[in-house]
Amino acid sequence: MSARKTAAPGFNEFRNNLNKGKLPDILLFHGVEQLVVSWAVGELRERFVSPAMRSVDYVVLESPTPEEIIDACETFSMMSEKRLVWVPNFRPLKSVSGIKGYGEESLEKLIRYISDPNKGTIAVFSYDEIDGRSRLVKALKKQGGEYVFNQLTNGGLKSFATKRFERAGKKISDSHLAMLIQMTGYLNKESNYHLFNFDNDIRKIIAHSSGAVITEEDLRAAVSGDGDTFIFDLLDGISGNDKSGALEILNNKIKRDTYSSIPTAAAIISQVELMMEIREFMDDPTGPSSAAAISRYTGIHSFRVEKAMRYASRYSAEKLRKMLKDSYETYAALLTGEIPHQLALEMFIARI
Repeated sequence: MSARKTAAPGFNEFRNNLNKGKLPDILLFHGVEQLVVSWAVGELRERFVSPAMRSVDYVVLESPTPEEIIDACETFSMMSEKRLVWVPNFRPLKSVSGIKGYGEESLEKLIRYISDPNKGTIAVFSYDEIDGRSRLVKALKKQGGEYVFNQLTNGGLKSFATKRFERAGKKISDSHLAMLIQMTGYLNKESNYHLFNFDNDIRKIIAHSSGAVITEEDLRAAVSGDGDTFIFDLLDGISGNDKSGALEILNNKIKRDTYSSIPTAAAIISQVELMMEIREFMDDPTGPSSAAAISRYTGIHSFRVEKAMRYASRYSAEKLRKMLKDSYETYAALLTGEIPHQLALEMFIARI
């Protein structure tokens, strides 16, 4: 029987090892939650670098050569417990070879340094994605400490939000906290809404709130979410028979983000699936029919149910089934590249 593969440690393990003084001098941070990476580097700075010497003993290297990294790491700290060198978005972590500006000889020097680092320096290498086949990545994993900062759990997200609100002198109820998380779509599988977005929405909520307690009005006024607003604007145009308006919304979205076609199609599918499910409840006289009842039955937050009900009521179940079938076909065409991305989405809107 082969050995069971264990997941790399993450947020909680990093925090525990830092508190116990069990972190090595070479660290590899990766994962989609780059805000947590920044937080982890900040914790290292607080722990090891003297506040009076941060301009000297805390170094952030943007697009450095391997030789520049080695020089920075081999420089001893002035008055801090340790010097901290952070190399964010280091491209060689994401590719096996052939990276312009990074020759094999230079990377080999860096790998040799990693095998015998300066004990007076903590070096942090980070990227959202890494290539496990890279010799550099393998060296970092072998010599250092690898930590993966991916999507937070529901509990972790609640803790993050609660601390942010408490720091601002605000209180939020458990029910409103659950509503906030549901509204943002952070936990949605297809979501590209990350902790940076969540943190920004919390800041907007705090700025909007005039009292000491966060209200539902504050949430609705401030939260941008994971694209639901865009999807509902799109559906508004479609269901109002304003195809030109819908196409304009779509084109503006794609202009802002050239690579958004596939996530946009996935978001449309997710929303139409929800509308289809809600429509079936609405058409069944024996089952739950109110937003609150459907929410209790499905576990979907009542905020999302209410929104979906407004749009599902504009279509028959048969029409929604056709929309869903068309959206699946559009998604498949996008993935296979049979049709240019923008054209595929425009054709989907035209067919509704």
